[in-house]
Amino acid sequence: MLIFLMYMFAVLGVGLLLAAAVLKFRLSYPSSNLTKLARALGSFNLNFPRRFVTPDQSHMIALDEAGRTLAIGSCSPGGAEHATAQLYTFDTILGSEIVENALTLTKVSKTSRITTSTRKNSYGISRPETENHSGNNADAIPADEEEVKELTLKIYLSSADTPVLSIPFLPDIAPARKSDREYTLAFSEVQHVHEAIREIVSA
Repeated sequence: MLIFLMYMFAVLGVGLLLAAAVLKFRLSYPSSNLTKLARALGSFNLNFPRRFVTPDQSHMIALDEAGRTLAIGSCSPGGAEHATAQLYTFDTILGSEIVENALTLTKVSKTSRITTSTRKNSYGISRPETENHSGNNADAIPADEEEVKELTLKIYLSSADTPVLSIPFLPDIAPARKSDREYTLAFSEVQHVHEAIREIVSA
């Protein structure tokens, strides 16, 4: 009986030590950026059926069509600080544009509702029509091999405090080539957000 109790207390002690180690690990290990962003957006106590996340998980854009609100959560990738979130009503959204290498690819706004002419590349993603002005086709860089150093979504608001929100979609992998899978995924995601904002300002 004494031996049994001794073994039981030994097993119990080892179990408690393991539980303490696991708890310490969980407390010391930072939560993922997605968890931080979701928690920040959860503070509004609203339902966001449509959510979009930047490739580096630094931003989450969430839409609630029923409540006509847009929330944007942000945090530093890999950082220990908490994520922050801002809430905007649909009537404050004036438009958005996708900027690549300091050039506007497509833009939509409540005032103009004008967008650039686009074509689809080999990945099925709409791209703006461009012309080759070099005059020497031999020196031209193939479109898929062109380097992209910037891919940013700009959201324009009727707010004196924050008239423009700039959300980078290639912070960790820039420069990237247009043939890279990472670029394709980033462009697809930014285009989804832009199209969602187009629906808002065109309503």
